[in-house]
Amino acid sequence: MNKFYFLCMALLVNITLLHAQSPRIEKSEAFDEPAAGWNKVLQLKSGNTFYFHFTKKDGIEVVIFDKSRKVISDKQLTSDLWDSRKMKGTIIEGLYEINGEPVLFMVQSEGRTPTLYRLRFNPFTGDMVKEEEIGELPKTKIRMMSFHPIEPNDIYVEKDPESDCYAVIFFNGYSSDRDERIKVVHYDGSHKVINVAYYDSPDEDFKYLKFISAVVDGNKRVYIATYGANSIKGRDAHVYISRLNVTDSVFVNKTLDFTEDFRDTKSVMYYNRTSNTIQLLTLSYAAGKMSVFSSGTQHSYMSFLSYIDPETLKMKGVKPITANKLDDYAHNTLGLEKLDYHGLPQQMIINKDNSITVLCEDQTQVVTYDSKTHAVVSETTYLGNIGVSELNEDGTEKSGYVIMKRQAAGGLLPPLYISSRSKGKWNYLTNYGDHNSFMSYDYVNTEKGRYIIFNDNDKNFDKDEDERKRKIVVKVDKLNTICYSLTDGTVKKFYLFGDTGDKDKSNLAYIDASDFSKTTNTYATLMIERDGRDRQAKMVWITFE
Repeated sequence: MNKFYFLCMALLVNITLLHAQSPRIEKSEAFDEPAAGWNKVLQLKSGNTFYFHFTKKDGIEVVIFDKSRKVISDKQLTSDLWDSRKMKGTIIEGLYEINGEPVLFMVQSEGRTPTLYRLRFNPFTGDMVKEEEIGELPKTKIRMMSFHPIEPNDIYVEKDPESDCYAVIFFNGYSSDRDERIKVVHYDGSHKVINVAYYDSPDEDFKYLKFISAVVDGNKRVYIATYGANSIKGRDAHVYISRLNVTDSVFVNKTLDFTEDFRDTKSVMYYNRTSNTIQLLTLSYAAGKMSVFSSGTQHSYMSFLSYIDPETLKMKGVKPITANKLDDYAHNTLGLEKLDYHGLPQQMIINKDNSITVLCEDQTQVVTYDSKTHAVVSETTYLGNIGVSELNEDGTEKSGYVIMKRQAAGGLLPPLYISSRSKGKWNYLTNYGDHNSFMSYDYVNTEKGRYIIFNDNDKNFDKDEDERKRKIVVKVDKLNTICYSLTDGTVKKFYLFGDTGDKDKSNLAYIDASDFSKTTNTYATLMIERDGRDRQAKMVWITFE
């Protein structure tokens, strides 16, 4: 590439290495790299930071760091109530700060009966304040019904970000009574049950009904979104928005008329209290096509952003989520005229000014079968380019960014898994040990800037942004953590933990373990430092502007 062309492309792409105004980074003392399992960080309002580590058979390790980033407590907790030896069958449903305490919700199954446990921890010592079983689902049946595959039983925990109230949703897809498939339990901040109700199916003729999202409005009400259909292909389908007032025993339901005949649908829902609007992002399956990139299947979804009045449940408006600004960025800024962006929305964020950020990521699923037995040999999800779509308050596109990335995650990751991860949900079986915990990306937004964080290899970092070909990240042992700053239309990239300058050294972050405090603009995560064959872990706190 001649110097003149290189200069023109540098001006066009406007992506530079960041040297000034780097985030402030604090590190703990080093400790042994944790064994494979669940790793999660939670920053409390008190300034203490909790680090949870749950192995396959040793119980939960709870480490507390104080404001000075020093360890003040380190405990290993087991129980006679739940089984510390059953990590592989344990699902973490959520981790939240409630009434000043870290509260962990997890599900274990005894004899295929999913049971939800609530564990409360002392915020200063890490001791167990209280552990209790708070609900269960009927024994899971392994069967297929003739008209569609049954949606698996599951338990969901949804906390109100504006208060300590939360709801637990028990979904029993096998119930013969359609009015008993969804049970909602509403709790206040002291963990007292303030309401319990079963969801009334809006249409008794539905053969296929599933819970797709919820939002809690303090101690006043709970909203849920459901999807119902008479076939897996979406015959007679609709999405419903429903409200349960704390003084009522039945739900008020409203049909979203434009969702008629939607195929398999998933959603993310938030209550925008500034505009007094329920905002619902829905993804409905459209088609699957073979991808030249990986010889796998790339699934496409129709995406819509709906605005709903919380009092009447009437539609205020609806906008399709398009990728026009992402295509424009790829074509005009990156100079990749043949690259159209096909990433799936994975999370919706409502900003202080009521604008909306939709985080997207390319996904291609590859399933390998044995040529003789046709049994599944392996499943892989290729996680490709990142898309950050900025929307105006009314849902119209304002701007977009595309960041080139190629990673290989184990298994078949579902749509909206970034949204699920943000609530602390984790499953040992879907993380392939710890491999998937380092994949995908994280997003940090402050009043002054927005940042994308992911692990990549040095060869990809050294490429110009207009180079479409990327080395696929398969192994994680030699990766470094990359950060892209998206501020005022300018994109800058840098090594988050600094450039080691040595191929035998690297620093990478547990993306799954991370926690961001908007109060202090601090992103806390677990970092693995590698020096040759030596590996050690550190807690790190990155404070952004």
